[in-house]
Amino acid sequence: MEYINQIIDWTNENSGFLSLVLFAATILFGWLSGLFNSLIKKPKLKVRFISKVCFYSTFYVDEKHEPKEGEIYDVHKTGFVIYASISNVGNMPTAIDKIYIGYKKNKKFSLFERRKFIWLAQWHSFTPFKTKMKNDSDLIYQSLRIKNFPTDNANDYLRIGESITGTAYFEQVKAWGNFSPLQNDDKSTDIKLKIIDVYGRKFIFDYKLEYLELEKARELNENFGNIEYLSS
Repeated sequence: MEYINQIIDWTNENSGFLSLVLFAATILFGWLSGLFNSLIKKPKLKVRFISKVCFYSTFYVDEKHEPKEGEIYDVHKTGFVIYASISNVGNMPTAIDKIYIGYKKNKKFSLFERRKFIWLAQWHSFTPFKTKMKNDSDLIYQSLRIKNFPTDNANDYLRIGESITGTAYFEQVKAWGNFSPLQNDDKSTDIKLKIIDVYGRKFIFDYKLEYLELEKARELNENFGNIEYLSS
């Protein structure tokens, strides 16, 4: 007990010195952390979503699925499009290797089951996404990473401080039941965009995609939702 009292007395008498030591230690730790961060070279990606061509559409196809006798389901498909600017704000150049989109299945919430994301890889869209301008010319949106037509300048390389902008298309194969995306009250759906670079690093970003009717989606790209059939 006597030793504890001595420690308490010494601490009270030297509180100013201890504060100075702690302050110096904090400054030193911050400086060393910044030094190590500057020495460790690694890319860091940042994504800005551009809402004008960010959407999804779920629609039924003229097919039925019968998993077992007496159970018949309508077959559906979903297509997703994101239009984004991807920047490298790290201190090392990199290149995009793969892009995925993740969505939650349309099923009732359960306290005993965590909602898992269904992941889809980026697909070729065959033709570019485009919108009609007032002068009847087409505004064409380049693709991210994948070249969809000969004159497409799709890029995947990011130097330090550089950014690339383009679309990425994802299509679910024919499905049934609750494999359609879970919708919010306004019919939007929450997704995750996963980018994997050539070093295997994963960068994941959250976003909310608005719903677009199939007819409107095909005004932007006539092949929307049909890539599965065109590829077979």
